[in-house]
Amino acid sequence: MMKRPSEPTPITRADCAALVSLKDARLSGVTYHYLPPSDGMYYAGGETGVDHMLAAVDLHLGDSGMVAITWAMAGELEGLAILNGESYSGIGTEVLDAADREAWREHIGKRITSVAASWQISGENCPESLWAMRLSFAVGSIVIALGTAYPRLAYQPDELVVVFDMPLARSYRPRHVSDSSWGAPIEPT
Repeated sequence: MMKRPSEPTPITRADCAALVSLKDARLSGVTYHYLPPSDGMYYAGGETGVDHMLAAVDLHLGDSGMVAITWAMAGELEGLAILNGESYSGIGTEVLDAADREAWREHIGKRITSVAASWQISGENCPESLWAMRLSFAVGSIVIALGTAYPRLAYQPDELVVVFDMPLARSYRPRHVSDSSWGAPIEPT
């Protein structure tokens, strides 16, 4: 597992306003934060339909500002954290403008029409925390989840995967959760 500062805290079901605030925002850019590959090569992404080995994903939302999606742990509580109004500044020292990647390119300039969430209980006496989120656009969706894609798509609490392939996102369900990474839409309360 990668070590990181403990400032971010996982989003719990009881406090998901940061998720709700993403709806209707226009995506103007995406930045990946990752650790330098051990072989010294550039970031290559992942398997077909998945980018992986990520520490964080910054979503540039035009007039709505920026949010950073990263993993977080607080004792046994683990999940995704959303940092509003700031870029990620943790252990992932390398950055990549992911807006040029084919799967993101079609969504740049488009509005997020809905946000869905998948929840988990990561430890005894822990509240439900966010382990996967889906951003839907007028055409297509992207899932950001805890996990790794090496050697296959699997749960990993201190890495992120971005899943572009809908059947793969619908089938990605770690043993300890009841819903796949596709999740259920979040509605304002």
